[in-house]
Amino acid sequence: IVSTLLGDMTSTQMRVVADLAAVYGDGSVGITHDQNLVFRWVRSDDVAALHRSLAAAGLARAGANTLADVTSCPGAESCKLAVTQSRGLGRLLSEHLERSPDVVSGVPGLDIKISGCPNGCGQHHIAGIGFQGSLRKIGGRPAPHYMVMVGGGASDDVTTFGRLAATVAGHRCDAVLVRLV
Repeated sequence: IVSTLLGDMTSTQMRVVADLAAVYGDGSVGITHDQNLVFRWVRSDDVAALHRSLAAAGLARAGANTLADVTSCPGAESCKLAVTQSRGLGRLLSEHLERSPDVVSGVPGLDIKISGCPNGCGQHHIAGIGFQGSLRKIGGRPAPHYMVMVGGGASDDVTTFGRLAATVAGHRCDAVLVRLV
């Protein structure tokens, strides 16, 4: 699994991925619901060479399928329904967790998902820790806030929706995350 930061890749990186899929796999690449990539049919002997090639292209980010592998919808950057910049929060939390490997390793299997509005495109409602964008007025001006959901999850057998734990200001979400973990 190739972990991407919020699913972002450059056009050059996409060309590299296509070339590597043809050289090391069957020419196809899967995209996961967590915004990551999966190379199919890579021989065990070729994994190290594939990883070196991915690293050279800036695609060897650690932490796939861990707490540091944050999933987010596009948010207000490109969605007219979103009320918050969910990708900005995703980037903030990802960077915070990359600097805190002890926090990440302490909670295997826990995930973070962020949506910029109640529609749930970022799947916040089925995350171990989910953030749903909202607005509150402070001093008459709108300020981004997030409803924090906890305890959600999805497996082959059952899907559980998280429960609302709190609503917090956007700039405090990293501190809330550390406290929750």
